[in-house]
Amino acid sequence: MAIREGDIEYYSREEALASLSDFDPAYPEPVACSVLARPESDHLLGYVSQEAFTHVFPGDSTKHPSARFFDDLSSELARSATFHLWADVPLCRYRCNFCQFPILVVSSRNGEVAAAAGRRWVDANIAEAGLWLEAVPALRATPVGEFCLFGGTPTSIPAAELGRLLDFYMDGFNFTSATSLRAEGSPDSLDRAAIASLHDMGFRTLTYGTQTFNDGLLAVANRRHSGEQAARAIAVARELGFQRVDGDLVYGLPGQTVAGFLSDVERMIGLGFSTIVIIKLHLRPFKEVDYAVGHVSPAPWELPEVRSKLAARGYDWPSLGRQYQMREMAVARLVEAGYREHPTTYFPHSSVGPERWRALNLDQDKQYPQVGIGLGAYTWSTRSEATVTSDPHLYLRQVQDGVIPLSEVSSISDAAREVRAVRMALSTCQPLREETHRERFPGASLFTGQWRRKFADLERRGLARVDAAAGTVTLTATGTTLVEAIINTEIG
Repeated sequence: MAIREGDIEYYSREEALASLSDFDPAYPEPVACSVLARPESDHLLGYVSQEAFTHVFPGDSTKHPSARFFDDLSSELARSATFHLWADVPLCRYRCNFCQFPILVVSSRNGEVAAAAGRRWVDANIAEAGLWLEAVPALRATPVGEFCLFGGTPTSIPAAELGRLLDFYMDGFNFTSATSLRAEGSPDSLDRAAIASLHDMGFRTLTYGTQTFNDGLLAVANRRHSGEQAARAIAVARELGFQRVDGDLVYGLPGQTVAGFLSDVERMIGLGFSTIVIIKLHLRPFKEVDYAVGHVSPAPWELPEVRSKLAARGYDWPSLGRQYQMREMAVARLVEAGYREHPTTYFPHSSVGPERWRALNLDQDKQYPQVGIGLGAYTWSTRSEATVTSDPHLYLRQVQDGVIPLSEVSSISDAAREVRAVRMALSTCQPLREETHRERFPGASLFTGQWRRKFADLERRGLARVDAAAGTVTLTATGTTLVEAIINTEIG
């Protein structure tokens, strides 16, 4: 039976169940699969089978003037203890076959061209940041909790340009002694000189995607580094004084086996990454599932004909059953090694705690504003949100004209604010606390009205535990595995 939304067929239940029941016999059957196979879980199965992905929480009305958005943000920042600030440099030396983020490829073969591109996009980011400072005066006063240099691959441009960009932000925004600096890179761009330059600038947290240590799978994904380069980068960063190094792995890659992914997890544990991020490969366009950041053109692996050609070459796409085996077996091993999920897909080691920017954004007692500057960046407060355009030509033209190039602005009603806050808090995989909820939303309760019904139903299905005496609602292990599907189908 095909499930439809209006005139659009969005998944075949028969095909999804077949994929769900395809396991690697060498490993236990995943608990999540038995839950998803139930008829009452059709909505969850439809969500996960469509490769849906979203870590953003959009508003419920798009009729929101930009001026009000800036006023909302400024007034909330003025009341906030801190906020998360990130700058996006959208340049990469190549595009990975799964990458849906808004990036521009600049070959490193011509050093002058690459350097010119770096200057151009640093100039544009600085110009946009200046416009934000004019539109939102509180940005100059509210302390920055963590500043993140994202991309693209920021470390693909000259260190002097990154230093110029950082100097502007430190002069214009309120960086304090408590502000932490995080930089993103890729193993092929993180040689000793690049890592040393970041450390000299004041960065103490480094994050980069390994995706896998299997060089054959890296080549299929068009990653231009080896597993050994990924291992060297963390060793150099530790040697040079970085306090934490966080790294990403992807499961569900074509040709990947359960054993292969678990081997990657063991390698990450052995290398001592502060946070190990295990991300399911997502092939559905981000824009279809309300994800703020998306490329204007599809990633190669989004195209069915490309996926078919890979499969014909022997690179089978792991079934849902095998993907959940990868996930559940990896989580068991990570927990054994001292890692805990916080938020979903992020496993920081208990000795270092969660990544600061994610905690600032999502923790129930925080949920401070986020300000993103650059191509495709995303900004939100509790009352409204906005996305910068992902179109590079439009972006550069509007910034040159003195306009913040917002593509979408939406507001969040009072009722939606409470729902949004619960969704964010659930995504941390930490207990929801009644006391905190009442403080934020006077007169509301997690144990009455809509929440009582929703959480009781989740508890009945083995996805949550409700403890009114302790004042908590906690996802079970299976609820945590399925949290993205839950918050995007049942809670939102």
